[in-house]
Amino acid sequence: MFVIFLAAIVASSSSLNIDPECYMTVPEIIQHYGYPSEVHIVRTDDDYILELHRIPYGKHDEVTPNRPVVFLQHGVFSDSFAWAANLANESAESKFTLANKNSAFVFADAGLDVWMANSRGTPSSQKHIGYGPDEPRFWNFTWQDMSTFGLSASIDYVLEKTKQDSLYFVGHSQGTVLLFAKLAEDPNFATKIRQFHALAPVATVSHIGGLFRIFGYRLIDLAKFLLARIPNTPLVFPKFIQKIISFFCSLPIAQGVCTLDIGFIDGTEKMFNTTRVGTYLCHMPAATSSKNILHWVQVVKSRKLNKFDYGPEGNMREYGTKDPPHYDLRKIRTPTYLYWSRDDILADMDDIREAILEKMNGTIRGSYELPHYSHLDFVYSLNATNDIYYPIVLDIRKDLDSRRMLASNRVQK
Repeated sequence: MFVIFLAAIVASSSSLNIDPECYMTVPEIIQHYGYPSEVHIVRTDDDYILELHRIPYGKHDEVTPNRPVVFLQHGVFSDSFAWAANLANESAESKFTLANKNSAFVFADAGLDVWMANSRGTPSSQKHIGYGPDEPRFWNFTWQDMSTFGLSASIDYVLEKTKQDSLYFVGHSQGTVLLFAKLAEDPNFATKIRQFHALAPVATVSHIGGLFRIFGYRLIDLAKFLLARIPNTPLVFPKFIQKIISFFCSLPIAQGVCTLDIGFIDGTEKMFNTTRVGTYLCHMPAATSSKNILHWVQVVKSRKLNKFDYGPEGNMREYGTKDPPHYDLRKIRTPTYLYWSRDDILADMDDIREAILEKMNGTIRGSYELPHYSHLDFVYSLNATNDIYYPIVLDIRKDLDSRRMLASNRVQK
């Protein structure tokens, strides 16, 4: 009865004070705030159709060619909404101190050409040349495939479209592991990445906390059991249920409860706009595959960043070895900047030290600890503009100035 009651309320939501962004796509949200918005379609080598969202220039800018490109890659159970989740009231270029601003708008107003990924399985990227999301084989993928096929196709498309030879990469959570894996497997890909800005970076999850630490080792046996019987299963929240949860969490009396629930999963949330929790939950969690989550559970148990483990026989068929291949981060040579927090129980500081800092020491250009940030705060925090995005803009500008100086010196010689 309670669900029916809530459903009736949601059905009549036009008379309630529900954020209109709940019913908008990300391109519509971008346009809603007065920014130019584009949608681009990319086909991967394994025939998935992905949607990229673009903000080609800032709110008060004129169209100018050859803008530096920044590519934003979301994490698991997320999509491009992660970069457009908060408000955009003023130009970031004129007032960086405004707290509640979307990262995508910060970068656009700073003179960058902004591209946002939508990984396979997310609402904007549920297409394939041969079959659709209603078929189990569509969901036969993990972050490994997103890295090998999706990331490559998307970045190649962006560079071709913008006529640039390289770009700046900003990733959050799973979005960081996509580039870690790609650079480790294909060192030549580094020529396309000028800087790698890793927010809540993940390479192993040996010290993971919260619900995942409690259930991780039990989940792997359960997940294998379920996958053997219902393989390639989508993990999708029905929009109807999502809207009910969103409405409930939009109520002032419920915002504290919803915030506490999120914090129990990824760390105590202290930084985001609690009045927008309902809006966040209209768009997240975004869909992914059960196989993708199983891959993460394997990473938890193995304490290694390996490719998907099909078992000895399956691995021999897939990789030619009994054990799944390992991603060696020591091969990475891309200038990398890490943003992390002791309060993030998913991207734990011990994992960052052991799996990233100790293996990539020669390529780490900056390692910044942000007090009180939980895992989702890196994209949803009210303070992220000043703590993360503006520093990223400064690092990008330093690199651009350095490149201009080198080019000028070459001309003079």
